[in-house]
Amino acid sequence: MEFLETISVEDYQKLHLEVGWKYLDNKVIEKSLANSTFIVSVREMGETIGMGRIVGDGIAHGLLTDVIVSPKWQHKGIGKAIVENLKNRLQDFVNSNGDEYLLELLPTANNVEFYTRCGFKHLPENMEGCYKWFKNQNIYNKETQKHIMRLQKAPFENIKNKTKTIEMRLNDEKRSHIKKGDIIIFLLQENYEQAIKTRVKEIHKFKDFEELYMQFDKTQIGYKESEEANPLDMEQYYNKAQIDKYGVVGIEIEVLD
Repeated sequence: MEFLETISVEDYQKLHLEVGWKYLDNKVIEKSLANSTFIVSVREMGETIGMGRIVGDGIAHGLLTDVIVSPKWQHKGIGKAIVENLKNRLQDFVNSNGDEYLLELLPTANNVEFYTRCGFKHLPENMEGCYKWFKNQNIYNKETQKHIMRLQKAPFENIKNKTKTIEMRLNDEKRSHIKKGDIIIFLLQENYEQAIKTRVKEIHKFKDFEELYMQFDKTQIGYKESEEANPLDMEQYYNKAQIDKYGVVGIEIEVLD
């Protein structure tokens, strides 16, 4: 059995008709195949017996479609092999080129169980179809979470130029879920097109900002050498009652280039 990364218009048409799917104009098929992100076809004894493909924007979002196995070859594991081939190729692509990629599909009748066995999620209370996230394995592992934080221009620039390595926050319900190894995306408050991707190196917890300020050099927490570092400066963001209730956290980060 041979797996190829292409399929002819004739074989595509043949498979569609064999399983009772709609006839498509050959010129439409040709253009459609040319715009695919990934294609796989399966050949046995010179005959194309199955196929599948991914279409989408080519970097972050795609649709798994046209997963077809010729009727006389069904129930032999070929469909699952087609899906695994496409998943593996997409994972390799994301590892080399991307961050996260959402692959969705709209299963035909009675095929939801097949796709969940192939690793896709089906949450009918949220959406009709199935889906699977692919994450860059050079950045993420199974436990890694992504967090979004917004910053004003000065601290944003200090993180960008790598002088500020400690982000100070209230250790409330939201921040208490951040852990070592997680990804934090910092967005510039005035312009969300500007973002910095960072990884959490360590989490440092303190009773209050006075303790935190004693632990780190002032440049690490965003001050210039010529500036005075005063923990009372943080009261413009958090009041004393909040600090007493939750404590504070210094999130040590590294910029991911």
